[in-house]
Amino acid sequence: MSNLNLVKPIGEILQNAGLITSSQIEVALHDQTYYQDMRLGEILALRGWIEQDTVDFFVKEWFSLINQKENHPIGFYLKKASLLSEKQIQMILVEQNQTCLRFGATAVLKGFLKQDTVDFFLENLFPNRALSSSYITRHIEMSTATIIEMSTATIDEHKITQEITQEDITHWVELCEQTITIG
Repeated sequence: MSNLNLVKPIGEILQNAGLITSSQIEVALHDQTYYQDMRLGEILALRGWIEQDTVDFFVKEWFSLINQKENHPIGFYLKKASLLSEKQIQMILVEQNQTCLRFGATAVLKGFLKQDTVDFFLENLFPNRALSSSYITRHIEMSTATIIEMSTATIDEHKITQEITQEDITHWVELCEQTITIG
């Protein structure tokens, strides 16, 4: 999928990322007939529809990032694209730890990003993660960790009265997964 972005114009990439609309592109292209020395991204930024730093990110860095093997957390790329501030990232991380939701889902729920933007970054930078739910994070691992860390007292009390069986563990994992799914 990333190879397709190499042949797309910047307006189409920004639209696919959910950052601008087709109507905004049409207006900017119309403006460009009057301001021939300005690029499309500059016009979009001048009109206040997108930050110039975001346009610059997609023009200068996007193509190399989607072809590189080194992966950073999604927040790194969203900050680099001037779509999230450091303060917003910290707010998302705090809430993410409380809700067990993915970073992108938390950013969308907080109103910082559109789902289309998160999906675009996931599809292009993390194609393997894009296939999984954008709202669920580390359920199995967190379920186990939750049982071990958060239910220690319950488990210890249970140990006093009887051995923990595989059935008990399975039951606790199911309860934890239900809590995460519902929450």
